[in-house]
Amino acid sequence: MLIDALNAADWSSPPAQMEFQCSYQDLLETVSSDSASLCETWEKQGSYSPEDIGKAIRLYIMAPGIVNVVLNYKICVEHGLPLHPSVYYELKEAKNYRIDHGLPAVEGANRLFRESILLARKALALDRQFPILEKEFLQRLPLNLRRFIYTGIRDSYTWKGSEPAILLRLAGTLRQDYDPAIVVAAAHGAIMPSLLLADFLERPLYFIRFSMFKRHDEEPIISFSDKAWLSGFSTSRAALYDEDVAGGRTLSLFAQRLAPLFGEVKTVCSIRHAGSSLRPDFIGRTWWD
Repeated sequence: MLIDALNAADWSSPPAQMEFQCSYQDLLETVSSDSASLCETWEKQGSYSPEDIGKAIRLYIMAPGIVNVVLNYKICVEHGLPLHPSVYYELKEAKNYRIDHGLPAVEGANRLFRESILLARKALALDRQFPILEKEFLQRLPLNLRRFIYTGIRDSYTWKGSEPAILLRLAGTLRQDYDPAIVVAAAHGAIMPSLLLADFLERPLYFIRFSMFKRHDEEPIISFSDKAWLSGFSTSRAALYDEDVAGGRTLSLFAQRLAPLFGEVKTVCSIRHAGSSLRPDFIGRTWWD
């Protein structure tokens, strides 16, 4: 349903809607409103107006924030960083704080993180139960997380790599030639497209933060909790995904670090720049620029 509206969007350049700032609570409520409205319209009419297409684009842009904020919270709790209302800390800063948030907080953060992934997927699936699930999720959030200020950034390559038509073709090739048991994506950039990719594949989805350029991560941030949850796929095939491969270093290091956790891995990207030194196993589109 959502893809019908998104296919009408302009995928040649990122929309102004990608640049926004709001509290996490407001983000959740906006996503809930748009998802419910689009679901209702589709059930009544089976088609979308230009206004609905604008809602669909906003929903697609904002839904990744559901995961993004909780992933940041999880990392802060696990690595002893402050719980700041608007700051994404670099992991190397942990040595300056060493805050013990306690094991219950770590367990709670990981539970919320996994729930956030499922919630974001249901939002984009226009699940009729989403407004109820969103309210229940919101009630369980710590107050400082509800008030976290989320900032969206206009990113040309993330937008181009999130085009549903590319992801649908990529999912078809993956299913036919590899059939992974799970998709593990590099956050934060790959959150938006991987939510659709995993749904097209009908496979579980997980995120590991590794952002060399926006967050200055030196390596994928993998915790004991991540390894424990992913151990359920230790003999399975995994698709390791990043939306945009320019130099190739991010996806290369991502695969190198995560490969030992699975039975077999293949690298996947939506867009590969023609000059990249890395050629992933599965590529949605080669970009010449």
